[in-house]
Amino acid sequence: MPTDTRYGFPRDAWATAKRQARDFLIGRAQERGTTTYSELCEVVSAVQLRPYSFAMMAFLNEVCAEEDAAHGVMLASLVTRRDTGLPGNGYFKFAAGLGRETTDREAFWRSEVERIYAAFPAKE
Repeated sequence: MPTDTRYGFPRDAWATAKRQARDFLIGRAQERGTTTYSELCEVVSAVQLRPYSFAMMAFLNEVCAEEDAAHGVMLASLVTRRDTGLPGNGYFKFAAGLGRETTDREAFWRSEVERIYAAFPAKE
């Protein structure tokens, strides 16, 4: 069994999947839209993620951490639950770990989404 994996996926496939997710989410940002966990799983083809799995949570945390370092935004803020229209609990825990103030979850999330839209404006 290979040892160079992330959540059971080869590291190179994991990295490709993160690029696929990043490109898709930037496109959503440029459209001023969001997506669901399920839709993101369908778009990412390099690895087979399940919407509410530990692998998905780790995957989105890595996407967030990388984009936060590069652009100061949590790009995975655009990934929401179909039933609530907000990200799941893991998102808010991760954001708090990055030093974000998440007491008012919806206000924090809306603010972060607007910051993402500003960071990735629509292409003309």
